[in-house]
Amino acid sequence: MRWIGVALVLALAACGGGGEDAPPPASPPPQGMQPTLASIQANVFTPSCAKSGCHTGVGAQAGLVLDASASWGNLVNVPSSQNMLLTRVIPGNPDGSFLIHKLEGSQSIGGPMPADGPPFLQQATVDVIRLWILNGALDN
Repeated sequence: MRWIGVALVLALAACGGGGEDAPPPASPPPQGMQPTLASIQANVFTPSCAKSGCHTGVGAQAGLVLDASASWGNLVNVPSSQNMLLTRVIPGNPDGSFLIHKLEGSQSIGGPMPADGPPFLQQATVDVIRLWILNGALDN
């Protein structure tokens, strides 16, 4: 019996971690995407957010208009309409910014964004947005 137990332990050890697969490699952000508002607007906000029924025009969801002419002023240092204790984007603080929580699905209220696409953006894309916020969320 003792040999069976030893053989079982050795067999499990040979599996290298109980059969867990290595995480897939991270996807790159969209081609040429940079941690600037202009780049994020062109690669994320305009194609994924600022469209009919979402974050554009008079009926924008949560009052958040993400059209190119309005996104910075509606995001940076602006309280969330869903919870006034949360700030949409806090320059220098991506972890405290409600936008990041919505994009990563860790928000305490409401659903993750984008609502009509894949559940979340690629992490590499979110990382570029995080870097923009960390660098001060400048309007450029």
